[in-house]
Amino acid sequence: MRHAIAVAALLSLAGDADARPGEMRGLWVVRTALVSPESVDRVVELAANAGFNALFVQVRGRGDAFYASGLVSRSALLERQPASFDPLDRLLEQARARGLEVHAWFNVLLTAHFPTRLPGDHVLSRHPEWVMVPREIARVARRAGGKELLSLVREASRDDPDVEGYYLSPSSPGVAAHLVDAVRELAARYPVDGLHWDFIRYPGPRYDYSRWALQGFREWRGGGDLHEGPEDSPAAWATYRRGVLNSLARRLGEAARQVRPGVVVSAAVVPEEAAAVHHKFQAWPAWVDRGIIDAICPMAYTTSPEIFRRQVAHAQQRAGAEGKVWAGIGSYRLPLADSIDRIRTARQMGAEGVVLYSHESFGPADLQPLRQAFGSTGVALELTGSGTLRGAAPGR
Repeated sequence: MRHAIAVAALLSLAGDADARPGEMRGLWVVRTALVSPESVDRVVELAANAGFNALFVQVRGRGDAFYASGLVSRSALLERQPASFDPLDRLLEQARARGLEVHAWFNVLLTAHFPTRLPGDHVLSRHPEWVMVPREIARVARRAGGKELLSLVREASRDDPDVEGYYLSPSSPGVAAHLVDAVRELAARYPVDGLHWDFIRYPGPRYDYSRWALQGFREWRGGGDLHEGPEDSPAAWATYRRGVLNSLARRLGEAARQVRPGVVVSAAVVPEEAAAVHHKFQAWPAWVDRGIIDAICPMAYTTSPEIFRRQVAHAQQRAGAEGKVWAGIGSYRLPLADSIDRIRTARQMGAEGVVLYSHESFGPADLQPLRQAFGSTGVALELTGSGTLRGAAPGR
């Protein structure tokens, strides 16, 4: 009963902050929704009935493809489906019929879970030398190769809370070329409305000590000891890693726009600028300033309304007049009433929209309250349960 009262109270205030023309009402669709034709149809139906107008669809989750590709290995999650099943193609068809935008969500550097046995055609099976390396094993990693190198990285990283699996090294010329080619292929084959980068960041300051990064840093600074260089010049080392990521973000955006002019390029970013720039080396304010991305989606997943407001306000300040801010809402860890409150707050603050994480966070009982909050047609509000706290974040 308390949940019903709380949701009703929030909805009664929704008119205080009406939707802007062209407002983004996005939903992150995790790859679990792409494993069958039926699951694709269900998530499109869910989003349409809840009043969303855009789907951010995880077509590249762990270095794999949920679309037809001649470059990227087909996801192992599709092994029970016929080869003719193309999740992205089907989703595009269904979404267009319901008037929904589709943004291809592309995990850039995170490329495999640690426990997973990699298929033979996976990018790290073919190029284990492209893996990102933690500082502690930098010297031994230079002498290792193949499965031994991957095993060393796994053992050194598996207990690090910042690490979600294997990451590709953006300093490797082969990695940058591979990712650019993958973006070009995807943008050319599918009429998506946007390309959305995620995990375009380092796990933390312990990374990347791969030979590609160490050699690149030595060349960039004009000499010095290969392994001692980062310790000798920590500020320059941080600047170098940010620069590598800036270059990759620029190249990916250019590739997308060259193949599909007018496509919207966005990125999910760490909302606290200091953590993003100095811990993840993700200088997203510079990406906005330079037009590398069109929209930022600060992952403001906090349970605190005050912190959410502060993070969105900071993103708006740094985006300026040219960049769009789509506030990321961590619905997986919020009661429905709090997700609705975040939508209202973002509107009051003048954000260009919101994106909710993720489709797995909502059930049938949530759809009408969400639709009412979004202001999508007059649907009779039926308040039911669904006020429990969400579980742990599903892997992006």
